[in-house]
Amino acid sequence: MVSFGESSSGRRRGSSVLVFGRWRLRRFGREMAGVLEATRALAEVDDLADGLALLARQLTELFDGTACMISRYDAERDVTTDWAGYARPPFGLNRIAESYPLHSYPATQAVLAERSPITVAADRGVYPEEELLLRHLGFQASLILPLSHGEDAFGLVELFERRRRTFTTAEQHFALLIVNQAAVVLAAHRAAERLEHQDFAMVAALASALEAKDSYTRRHAQQIGELAVAVGEHLGLHGSHLRVLRMGGMLHDVGKIGVPEAILNKPGQLTDDEFEIVKQHTTVGATIIGDIPGLGPVIDIVRCSHERWDGAGYPLGLSGDEIPIGARIVAVCDAFHAMTEDRVYRKAMSTELAAHELTRCSGTQFWPPAVAALLSVIRDGARAVRYPQPTDWTPW
Repeated sequence: MVSFGESSSGRRRGSSVLVFGRWRLRRFGREMAGVLEATRALAEVDDLADGLALLARQLTELFDGTACMISRYDAERDVTTDWAGYARPPFGLNRIAESYPLHSYPATQAVLAERSPITVAADRGVYPEEELLLRHLGFQASLILPLSHGEDAFGLVELFERRRRTFTTAEQHFALLIVNQAAVVLAAHRAAERLEHQDFAMVAALASALEAKDSYTRRHAQQIGELAVAVGEHLGLHGSHLRVLRMGGMLHDVGKIGVPEAILNKPGQLTDDEFEIVKQHTTVGATIIGDIPGLGPVIDIVRCSHERWDGAGYPLGLSGDEIPIGARIVAVCDAFHAMTEDRVYRKAMSTELAAHELTRCSGTQFWPPAVAALLSVIRDGARAVRYPQPTDWTPW
């Protein structure tokens, strides 16, 4: 056997092999660091959408792509819906979540069914439906990967490229490795969320105690919680802030337990004395939940959800930035929902008229950014896609 040291050509060849080997090792190290960084970010955040937005950024940068969108998959409806994403500036992706019925996209169906990646090029004519969508979005190529764990396929990861590009087999395998690792972390998050839903069930049970007096209030409470979260997402709230907001929306009127039924269901206008009794429900509600473990951050929302931006609300007469942000959001959601539901003393307004009324009261009764966000939710009928953007204000 000839050793690398026996000739000059051998030494050059040996040196090249060593240099190539070191380059491969460095690249392998960077790739493994990318895997760890991408999955670490997902594991450490307290909100799934936040972690997925960071994962989308990691994947885009690691594979030198243009953008990445992560979608949730609803197996019952066979539909995917945008969840979180990232696009390299100045390129952009849609800010409002769109849904796609998979019967229209057979290649994407195959990715979920077979748990294997597929590459799509806009001009190949192999996957007509996906290629048409790709061109519509302004991209030339994409890599579609399944987000699954065990037998559960719960999402898609799509890497997009605006240049002509072929994702190599090695790139596909490496991307799938990252996504599979992320799916393990994501599955743990989903298990934790199921436990968290038990907490929400407890909150819902507390809110439903109102049903005995006011059948409207229980339904109202559930819907305000969901609407407040959608508005909060549009305003950039994440993680635990959204959970607090949901519970605050659900419990904002729980103090009505202490209001006599005759006043709650009175068909005509309340007297001044009756209205004073109704106004006490905010402080009564704050007292009710004050001793419940884990609901401390919700107290201020319950207490302040009837304050007004101009200071003319109750019970404390707070104004502007003195009002907690969660309470500002719940206030506008509460008003919209109340206007668009039948009450014992009036019929519901139309959505258009209620939206006009919110706009008229923006800056006086309501915080203008909350009004704008709610109108966006009403108009688009969807949640916002989560992007990894820093926020320059502290929400709570």
